[in-house]
Amino acid sequence: MTDGILAPGAGRRLLLRIARDAAIERARLGGAAATLATVAGAQLLLTWLVKEWLEGPLTGGSFLPVRGLLVKAAGATLLLATAVVLSRFLVASVNQRLLERLRDRATRRVLACRALAVRDRPAGELVSRVFADASSLSGFVEVLLKRLIGDGLDAVGSIAVAFFVEWRLALAAVVLAPILGLVLSRLGRVVRRKGGAAQRELGGLHAVFGEQLAGLTTIQGYDAGEREAGRFAAANAAYRRSVLSAELWSAAALASIFLVTGAGFLAAIAWGSRLALANELTPAGLLAFCLFAARTVEPVRRLADVHAMLQRTLAAASRVYEVIDFGFLERQGGAPLPRPVRGSLALHGVRFRHDPSRPLLEGIDLAVAPGETVAVVAASGGGKSTLAALLAGFLAPDDGSLSLDGVDVRTASLRDLRGAVRLVEQEPFLFRGTLAENVLFGRPGASRAEVVEALRLCGLESLVSAIPGGIDGSLLEAGRNLSGGQKQRIALARAVLTDPPVLVLDEATSALDSETEGRLLDDLGPWLSRRTVIVMAHRLSTVARYPRVVVLVGGRVAGDGPASRLLDSCPPFRALFADQVEPVANGAGSPV
Repeated sequence: MTDGILAPGAGRRLLLRIARDAAIERARLGGAAATLATVAGAQLLLTWLVKEWLEGPLTGGSFLPVRGLLVKAAGATLLLATAVVLSRFLVASVNQRLLERLRDRATRRVLACRALAVRDRPAGELVSRVFADASSLSGFVEVLLKRLIGDGLDAVGSIAVAFFVEWRLALAAVVLAPILGLVLSRLGRVVRRKGGAAQRELGGLHAVFGEQLAGLTTIQGYDAGEREAGRFAAANAAYRRSVLSAELWSAAALASIFLVTGAGFLAAIAWGSRLALANELTPAGLLAFCLFAARTVEPVRRLADVHAMLQRTLAAASRVYEVIDFGFLERQGGAPLPRPVRGSLALHGVRFRHDPSRPLLEGIDLAVAPGETVAVVAASGGGKSTLAALLAGFLAPDDGSLSLDGVDVRTASLRDLRGAVRLVEQEPFLFRGTLAENVLFGRPGASRAEVVEALRLCGLESLVSAIPGGIDGSLLEAGRNLSGGQKQRIALARAVLTDPPVLVLDEATSALDSETEGRLLDDLGPWLSRRTVIVMAHRLSTVARYPRVVVLVGGRVAGDGPASRLLDSCPPFRALFADQVEPVANGAGSPV
């Protein structure tokens, strides 16, 4: 991602892309444009009535013409007020619908991307792009319509009338336009670059604060509050400096407008005064010219300010569209799995490396029969979680084959694979909502009785009793009001409810003590016996329950068999559990 720094020509392409997205609301855009044009026309009419008032009724000696002008002015004022209300509503409607679509598209894209690719990016920075940067686009429709159309028509109309009143004075003022355009073009590049830097700093600020919220107990536990506050303050100050730098250059662009238009206006007034003194222009005509010339200054000033706003908007838009265009999509389609899925797993020469320079899985050969339970053990960083992610389809082997019921997972339908293989992770995620909603997440159509049974199988009756409202009781965000063991069992109940043919438990009971884990596995024993189960574990009392344990060393299978035999025949296995051998020998764990 480019963090909002646009390549030459990218701004124009990006502007067209935003315009295409906004153009979906054609009817509202047309209505907004029409009402803004009406606003500009009504304002010009009111200014023209001043000229008519000076040149006619005041010199005619009758109030009747004044009455006619007042009626016209009242009608123009009523039209102006109505058009202002309608234009604001229509512009806001187009604007909010554009933002809604962009946020929806960005969110859908992230949800459709490979989970591990998304996890590599700071969550706060992605949130900043989807919300803060998208919100920066809120001014785009206003810029396009209210400024380019409203102010543009106001400025062009005022100049046109000024030409009608005295073309020589108007021509003198217009020749300054190319100078103004050149200055804005040069300053605009700087403003866009500075705006992109400010958006990048804001994304970093979001990332820092998000990380601090997630790690608050660690920060407080190490008495690092002041240090982390200083880190946030440094990022906050960097953002402030970036914003002020962008604003300074925006102000420079604005100042150039004042200088150029002011110089042209004063020159026109000086020349017009000479024309009036020479009776080549009436005082009323000079006043009318001044009024319409003055009307061009404010719209042009706002148009110049729009130029700077547009540069910042484009910088933010580039960050939003980079999320929408995020390329790490999960694959679609694929070969369907057999029905019903039996749960036969076969790995032949499976290799995988996150980092090409660091071996992880270097040729796994493993066959698991339908309905078989296999425990997998390895040292920390030995590839257990990677193997779990491969089985669930979150990763694909670099080499070799991994098949489920004879279908290679790389070519299998991802929807079928995810429905057949359920992964329960060591650190499960719970959603804000009720206990029942969290369990129902994987199977929304399940009955209340099925939810209660899944909770019972996972030993959560006491939790249901303790939560006000029972299974309809609310959980805090990410289950902050629960223990680690409770969260793991809720995640396990979620998987149990989906009744998968293959269950992969990646340290899914590690937060439970050995006694509680034993009771849980005993309760789940009959249910587990009817499906293929792969258990990643680090506790000997856990793996000793199963008739088959696979030992991974150096990315390969170094042992395969019952724990009791591996303790005698597999030195790496015995080394892994050297500090746990005595408790098991005394009967702490027994096969299911």
